[in-house]
Amino acid sequence: MAKVKLSISVDEEHLNQFPKIMKEVEKAGMEIDQELEDLGVATGAIDEDKVAALREVEGVEHVEEEREFQIAPPDSDVQ
Repeated sequence: MAKVKLSISVDEEHLNQFPKIMKEVEKAGMEIDQELEDLGVATGAIDEDKVAALREVEGVEHVEEEREFQIAPPDSDVQ
């Protein structure tokens, strides 16, 4: 299964439970790369088919998948 890079945010009501929520997020299958507790945000990766499980973790307000884009090289016709 392909991994998806993403970030999650914790709602304000649950910020004081951030470490507990991170444990639940890991149980749901997310491999956490970075925790920004002061912001209530964590980044990491998870199997594509487990993304929905993250949205069910109590305290998780938002799950956003990383988007990739590419800019044309400076010498290309498209700018």
